Amino acid sequence: MSSQVAIFIDAENLTSWIKNGGVESLMEELLPLGQIVVRKAYGKWSTTQLAPLQSVLNDNGFELVHTFHPVSGKNSTDIKMTVDTMEVAIESRAQWIVLATGDSDFSPLFRKLREQGKDVIGVGPKSPLSECVKNSCSRYIYTDNAEEQSDETERNNMLVSEKIDFIEILRSVLQGEDAPIHLSALMPKMLERDNAFSVKRLGFKTFKEFVSSVDFAEVKDDGNGTIMVSLSKKKVAVQEDAQMVLAKALKKKSWDVLSKGILRKIYRLACDKTALKPMSKQDLVQEIASENLAGTTNGIISRALGIFLKAELATVSASGAERQWTFENTNQYWLKIDKALLDRLSAGLKESGISAKVSDVKSLLYGKYSDEDLESLFAQYRDVIS
Repeated sequence: MSSQVAIFIDAENLTSWIKNGGVESLMEELLPLGQIVVRKAYGKWSTTQLAPLQSVLNDNGFELVHTFHPVSGKNSTDIKMTVDTMEVAIESRAQWIVLATGDSDFSPLFRKLREQGKDVIGVGPKSPLSECVKNSCSRYIYTDNAEEQSDETERNNMLVSEKIDFIEILRSVLQGEDAPIHLSALMPKMLERDNAFSVKRLGFKTFKEFVSSVDFAEVKDDGNGTIMVSLSKKKVAVQEDAQMVLAKALKKKSWDVLSKGILRKIYRLACDKTALKPMSKQDLVQEIASENLAGTTNGIISRALGIFLKAELATVSASGAERQWTFENTNQYWLKIDKALLDRLSAGLKESGISAKVSDVKSLLYGKYSDEDLESLFAQYRDVIS
C-alpha cells in the first residue's frame, strides 16, 4: 500500500519558484512517494505579488488558503500553516509531510513532526538558514534550480561545486563499507549524509549513472537486477578538469557562484532600496523578492548580498536591534566583485597547493576587460594564476 502525502506551500516566501515551474517539478518528484491527499498554499491572495500565481496552483489542485495581515509581518501565514500541518499530522494517515517555505522559523515544526514518526520533506532555497533546516528533515529539496541560471558557464560552475560535495560523500560512504554495497542501499546512505542529494539536479538521469561517473566507484551489474558498488582497489589517477579545480578553490573560501544577470538586477535594486535609508537584511531581502525577479528566491537574494558585502559594495552597521545595510552605487561594481572573487580564488588555490591558468579563470569573471586591464587585474595573483 502506497503512502499518503500532504503538501503545504508558503507562497509568500516562494513566489519566484512558483512562477518558474517549481510546483510542477515538486509534484513530479513526489509522485513515487504515494498518493497526494492534501495540497494547500498560503498567502494573501489579493496582493499583486500573489494574484498571478493562483491559476498555477489551482491547475495543480491546490487549495488556496487566504491569510490576513492585520499588522505588519508574516506571522499569520506561518501560524495558519503550522496549525493546519499539525492537524493533518494528527488526524490523517499522511506519512509524508512536505513543507515548502523559505523560512527557517519552521524548524521546530519539522522536528515535532519527526518526533511523531512522520517523514518530513523541506523545500526551500539554498542558504545558511536552509542548512540548519535540513537537519530537521528526512529530505530537503532546493528551490533554486540550476535551470534558473541564465548563463551556461555560470550554471556549470554552480553544478560542479555541488557535485564536488556529493562525490566526497560517496567516497566517505564507500570507505565505511567492509564489503560491496547494493546500489539500492547506497542511495539512502547518501541521503543520510546530505538529504538534499539529487541526481537530477546534477544532470544525471539515474543514481547508477551518477555513481558510474565517479572514478573511484566500482560498479558491478550481474544483468539480473543486482548492482553492487564498492571502492575501487585499483589506484585511480583522477584527472580533474580546470573547472572542478577552480570550483573547489572557491568553495574553500565560501564563494557562491551566481548568475551575472541576477547579480546585476539584485545589486541595482539593493542600491535603489537603500538609497534613502539603510535597511535590515531581512527587510531588504523581502523588498527585493517583492519585485518578482525571474530566477530568484530569497536564498539567492541573500547569497547575492553576501557577495556584495565581500566585494565591499555593501556596508553593514549596527543600529538598534538590527544591523543596517547600505550600498555604494558605482558603475565599477563588476570590477569590485571580480577582485573579491580573485582574492578568494587565489587563497583557495594556495591552500590546495595548486595553480591555475588565466585562460581558465577568465570564464569566472563577471566583467568584460581589455587585455591590458586583465593583465593589471591578474598581476598580484601571478604566483598561483599564470
